[in-house]
Amino acid sequence: MLEEATPYDFLIVGAGIAGVSLALELQKRGRRIALIDNENPKSSSRTAAGMMNPMVPRNVQKAWKCDEIYPSVFEYYENWEHLFGAKFIHRIPTLQVHKNAQHTKNWTKRSRENGFQQHLSPIDPSDSHGLPLPFGGALCHLSGKLDVKEFLDAAYLYFAQGGIDKINQDFLHSELKRENDVWSLNDLWSRRIVFAEGIGLYENPYFNYLPLGATGGDILELEINDLPQDFILKRKEWLVPIGGNRWLGGSTYHNESLSTVPEAHHAAELIELFKEWIPQEIKLVSHRRAPRPTVATWRPFLGQHPQHDTLYIYNGLGSKGSSLVSYLSPRYADFLCSGSELPEEVNIARFVQGHFT
Repeated sequence: MLEEATPYDFLIVGAGIAGVSLALELQKRGRRIALIDNENPKSSSRTAAGMMNPMVPRNVQKAWKCDEIYPSVFEYYENWEHLFGAKFIHRIPTLQVHKNAQHTKNWTKRSRENGFQQHLSPIDPSDSHGLPLPFGGALCHLSGKLDVKEFLDAAYLYFAQGGIDKINQDFLHSELKRENDVWSLNDLWSRRIVFAEGIGLYENPYFNYLPLGATGGDILELEINDLPQDFILKRKEWLVPIGGNRWLGGSTYHNESLSTVPEAHHAAELIELFKEWIPQEIKLVSHRRAPRPTVATWRPFLGQHPQHDTLYIYNGLGSKGSSLVSYLSPRYADFLCSGSELPEEVNIARFVQGHFT
């Protein structure tokens, strides 16, 4: 059977934002790629709001690798837009709404520091932008949004034109076999496999030793008239404009929850939080919920299995996934193709001690 088939260079399990961006990078490097995915509409990638923000509100810090990711993240996706003939990346500043005087003090102080001035500028309460801002706010300049569903759908159409094979089916780890240094999955053959399966890692017998967590999140589609759509709006809760007086809203988290069933009281609680700082009428259009993989150390999982040297992982991107892949996927492709170093903070070698001897 093996001699009759031409193995892929890489089989990628999972066609969310991690798997798709890595497949594109590997194809650029001349590798033969297949992706396998069941296109679950409730996957974390397909329910994500796609916010990209260089700032982390906690202690008003820059996101990890901020200065390397921004503003080039937009150019990264714009290159794919040109290739696909589609539109999915949008440069939109974020208006960070201060909740109290201490927040105002912290953000204003940070905006004056070297290295932060390109990212932040304080706004006065009189600059209302259609909102009551008793404590003012800050503009985060190099932020934006990725329409993740549009990106994935455009990539799938591109794959269908040739070069990357996408197989729409469930993946069962038990059906994966190894023969003569090549992995087989029924009639598929591949020299190496990258698991980019998100929450599916829980059932992965090769990488389930990694300390993955799950965070459930609610995403609301809301109708809010007369609220300017020039900004992503953020307090602790966030609102992302999607056009036509419609917004995506979120920021409720359910730790260690794998549920995809939305509960009405969670939507009601979130809307009440929005009403604290949004004066316009808020109408609920739809409500969805999905779990996303999270890592307690706040850094994704990339790297090679310590015992099976042709198995790899790409997971744990969390809420910054839309921006992180622009930095990580090209570097991971270089690692896979030429053995270049991965950033230490994401290499799963940091978890090997105590699990494998």
